[in-house]
Parts: sequence; C-alpha cells; structure tokens
Amino acid sequence: MKKMKYLFAGIFAFSVALGVNAQTVDYKEALKPITTALESSSNDPKVLKDLVKTYKKQFKKNPAAIVALGYSYFGVKDYTTAIECADLALKINNKFGDAYVLKGDVSSMQDDGGAAAGWYQNAMTQDPKNPNGYLGYANVYRKRDPQGAEAAINQLRQTNPEFPVDAELGHLMFNADNMDKAYEYYSKSNRDKLNEGRLAEYALVAGSVDKKAEALDIAKFGLSKFPSSKAFLRLAIINSVGTEKFDEAVNFAKKLIAEEGESNSGDLIYYGQALAGLGQYDEAIAKFNKAIEVDAKNIMPYQHISETYAKMGDEDKAIEHSKKYLELNPNAKISEYTKLAGIYMAKMKKGENAEENYANAMSVYDGVAAKYPQLKSWSLYQKANETFKAEMDEQALNLYNEVVNALENKGDRDRDETNYLATAYRNGGYILWSTKGDTDAARPYFEKLLKLDPENSLAKKYFEAEAAANAATEEAAPAEQATE
Repeated sequence: MKKMKYLFAGIFAFSVALGVNAQTVDYKEALKPITTALESSSNDPKVLKDLVKTYKKQFKKNPAAIVALGYSYFGVKDYTTAIECADLALKINNKFGDAYVLKGDVSSMQDDGGAAAGWYQNAMTQDPKNPNGYLGYANVYRKRDPQGAEAAINQLRQTNPEFPVDAELGHLMFNADNMDKAYEYYSKSNRDKLNEGRLAEYALVAGSVDKKAEALDIAKFGLSKFPSSKAFLRLAIINSVGTEKFDEAVNFAKKLIAEEGESNSGDLIYYGQALAGLGQYDEAIAKFNKAIEVDAKNIMPYQHISETYAKMGDEDKAIEHSKKYLELNPNAKISEYTKLAGIYMAKMKKGENAEENYANAMSVYDGVAAKYPQLKSWSLYQKANETFKAEMDEQALNLYNEVVNALENKGDRDRDETNYLATAYRNGGYILWSTKGDTDAARPYFEKLLKLDPENSLAKKYFEAEAAANAATEEAAPAEQATE
C-alpha cells in the first residue's frame, strides 16, 4: 500500500501530459511495440534494444516522447532506466516538468516521499503552468500535511487559470477521506468540464455527505454525457433509492439488469430496495434472495429481507432473517440489533405471546451489553425506552431507575450518557407525576433534570403546577380559618 499511495498522481500526470502534446499520436504508436516487449516474459533483449534505439533517434528532440518511454520502464518496475529517460528528457529541455514528475513518481514507488516531493517542487518551479507537479506534490502530502497539499494545488489558480482546480482539490480531499471538504470543492467546480472519473467521484462524494438529491442530479447528468457508463447508472439507482424516488430507481435498475443480467449482488440489493419502496414486497424479496444466490458471502440481503417481512407484518420471518444476519455479521451495527428488538416489540403489541416477546426484545439489549460492556448504559436506556413506549410504566420506572443508578454519580459520563440520564429523570418523573399521581416522589426527578437541562419544558410545567397548587392552598387557608 505504501508504494501505491503516490502512484496515482504520477500516472494521472503523465496522462495529462500526453493529452496536450502535439506529437502524442506519433510517439504513442511508436511506443506500443516497446511496451509489449517490456511486458513480455519472453522478449528478445536485442530486439528490445533495437526498438528503443530507433525510438530515441526518432524522438530525440521530443522530451514528452522520452518521458513516455520512461513510463514504459516505470510500468515494469525498471526504475533505473526510467530515471535515465527522465534525465535524457531534461537534457533536451531542462524546464520540462513531466521529466521531474517521472523522477518524483520513481521516488514515490521507492517509499521516499521527501525526495518525491522535491522532484515535484522542481516541476512546479521549472514548469509552473504544468499541473502535474502540483498534483504529485499534493498527493504526497495529502495525509501528512493536508493544508500544504491544498495550498499547492491552489497555486494553479494563478499559474494555470484554465485548470479545474476545484475539482482536483475535491479529488485530493476525497483521497484524504475528508468528504465534507471534498464536497465543498466539488460543488464549486464546473460539472460541464469534469471528466467521467471526476464527475462520478463528485456524485459519490455528494451522496456520502447526505446530499442525495444533488448526487442523483449529477448521476443523471453523467448519464446524459456518458450514456454507456455503468458507474452513473449505478449511482442513479443508489441515489434514487436514497431520495425515495423508487419508480426512477426501478427503471434505472431494469436498464442495468437488461444490459448486464442478474450477476451483481449489489445491483440486486438496490433493485430490491426500490421494489420494497413501491410496496412490491414479494418481488423485492425475490431480488434479495437472488443476491444471496449470486454472492453467498454478501450477507446484507438477509437484513433487507428481514426489513421487508417486517413491513409486511410477518414478524416471524423478519426475526428469522434478522437473526441470520446478526449471526453472520460479527461487525453488525448497534442499530441493527435495535431493529431485531423492535420486531419483537411489534409482535408483542399484537398480543402474541406478549410476555415472551417482551422478554426476547429485552434479551437482545442484554446481549449487546454482554458483547460490548462499554454499551451497558445504552442497553439499559434502550430497554427503558422500549418499555415506556409500550406503556408498561412500572417496569419502565424500574429500568429508568437503573439508568439513574448507573450514571448519576459517574465521573467520566460522556454527552450521550448525560442525555440518557436526562431522559431517565424526565420519563421517570412523568410516570410518578402523571401516571401514579405521586407529586412528591416526582419532585427530585425534575429537580435533577433542571440541573442537566435548565430549559426542559416538562420540568418547568411540573414546578409551575406545584407553585399553582401551593398558591391555591395558601388562598384557601384563611377562608377555612374564618369558617372555623
């Protein structure tokens, strides 16, 4: 991985260089037999030597062609010869930036980021309008110094105003896993000028920061510009589902399946989600099952099947598939355990073996606490909330008191735990005040709640009601005394 992390910049830089050179076609064609010979395990050294000699003679005044030859050697990891080609190109033109970029790419592949950065800086200095040096430098430093990498690409605004700087900054931030920044830059770019790869990345970034409507719009634009692109078709399906435009998602999915068949489990999952969104549950389950058939290692269909059966009101099959999913997924999200507990509670509310299903729901949260001890307070909180929503006030109060006992005096209580505690005070106080009518017992809950949440409306209503009751009592006392 270390050797690969800088490679993209060099390869992209070279492709840009090829794109602007007037003799591209000539030397690209002449380079093909050399590249074939280099990549062949049975090449004849003499034949290769003669091909290279002829090539160098033909393009002896063309530094771009010599750098292209260097990248052919680079591709087979002959870095010594690649550097010789870069040096030869610099003899032809010592300001030819892509020769420095090639040397930087070699250093990158040799895990020498400092040397690579130095060569990229040479390219920036000697050939300031050439974007490739800036891109190479930024790629080297995108993680260790993201601000410096960002600044390097920003220099292109002055030296090469026509270059799509914002798109490249978006790409840089995407590679640095900073999706918010990536979206910020991509949203400033001119989508009409983006190539297919950058446009698809823009859609991916927009979706990842929950701008799904924009991501869908970009995907549709990409399809209009690159109608044969499967990438944009898939992005259109994903974001149609994400924006709940299920009719559109089904149409996109049908087109993709017609072109590629039912061979991709991911495509089938999104197709199934779109069908489920339209209420076509049986058809959706068929697609999810087909996804399992296509790729047995993909366990996500089990969760989607569970969710679909839950929508159909078939809790037994929903539970069966949810359990299957959780058994197969050691890294299941906490929210996915919550879904299973929710199915048991839904079944309980139907009156089917209420005690048993309630106990099963609670056991799901107990299982999470046993598996992840750091989530014990979360588990208690969820149990209390589910019980409260089921209007089982006595059991809910007991569980909220467990939350209070666990968190009230906890010295390292985090923000989430403080929220759990505030809810326990609020709902515990509500049960005592509103349901049980025990105003005195409720008072300490609301007192403690106001310390955590001074603007809490329920606590304020409690004390307003208490004040009104006290005032009424005080007004009634003189009248009673006078009567006596």
